[in-house]
Amino acid sequence: MLVAGVVIETLPGRAPAVARRVGQMKGLTLFGSDGDHQVVAVSRLRGGAKLEGLLEALGALDEAILRVEPTTVNEEDE
Repeated sequence: MLVAGVVIETLPGRAPAVARRVGQMKGLTLFGSDGDHQVVAVSRLRGGAKLEGLLEALGALDEAILRVEPTTVNEEDE
């Protein structure tokens, strides 16, 4: 299982709305937000291909999202 941290950069002032949407996504745990333009979440996925799909899905979630970057990726025993 892959555990990946992601930082989502949004347009200024849009992080709270994006954080609410991210918090509703299956497989993601909302970790926090700076209240302005960054959201941090953690995902637990089976396989690298699913991580790529998640990053794409996050990028398409809201037009206010400018960039989605994985910050840490670790393998965890199930």
